[in-house]
Amino acid sequence: MLGSSFENRFIKIKVLGINTASDGELSGGLAAINCMLEKNLSGVSYLAVDRQDIYNLVACKAAHKFRLLDMADERILVRSLRGTDIVFAVVDEVWENIKVVSIATHCAKKAGTPIILIAGGDFQDAEDEIIFDAVIKLPSEDFGSNAANIVENFIEVINLPGYPKLDFKTLVEFVKNSSAIISYTEARNSVVLAAKRALEQINFKETKKILFNVTAPKEKFSLADAQKLFHLLRNRAPDVEFLFGFSVDDWLTKKIKFLLIATQ
Repeated sequence: MLGSSFENRFIKIKVLGINTASDGELSGGLAAINCMLEKNLSGVSYLAVDRQDIYNLVACKAAHKFRLLDMADERILVRSLRGTDIVFAVVDEVWENIKVVSIATHCAKKAGTPIILIAGGDFQDAEDEIIFDAVIKLPSEDFGSNAANIVENFIEVINLPGYPKLDFKTLVEFVKNSSAIISYTEARNSVVLAAKRALEQINFKETKKILFNVTAPKEKFSLADAQKLFHLLRNRAPDVEFLFGFSVDDWLTKKIKFLLIATQ
């Protein structure tokens, strides 16, 4: 579980923003890419995908844009995704263009890449048509900024120093070898409150393992906080195996970040 942040800096992450809006509009998947570019996230490449009209892609600032009109386009996307350690497929309102979402995620799987789906809105009954290894469900409201915060926190978990430090290979294996639900929350200066919010999204009857990571300034996470967190998790899920990481970010002055991955 202990990993080197120096080694983790060579991880290749790609964000696959998928447009589901009507012609000439920018949906949550592409708007999320613009939010991430504003954050200037390190070590991330961005790919914008649509199927309908090139004008849907114009407002997205991603360097790489794809129109999936035929098999040749799909092969190009697969080649562009190869050699990636993890892909975030980001899409809002999945049912608005389920076909392009399905094609794009199948391309990622053909590239041999673990896929974390960040999806907004209601996409019940769409899971059978989309390939993903783990899912994060978000409301459509403020989807772009919330999706950007989640990807930013994953990068922080990878790159920031930690005690213990989560190894990226462990994180990826945790995601891709089981059906995983990912929960991300923030709370003002409270590790326990952030954990409680994250745990609300988990069905413990179907959970076998939980990996969680706290991102906070060093002085905001004490031994007493660790003990409270341990008792909280044990009370909620006494039979579940836990893996733990802590990322130190002394620039966080007003909030604690909590990332949780639950596998079935």
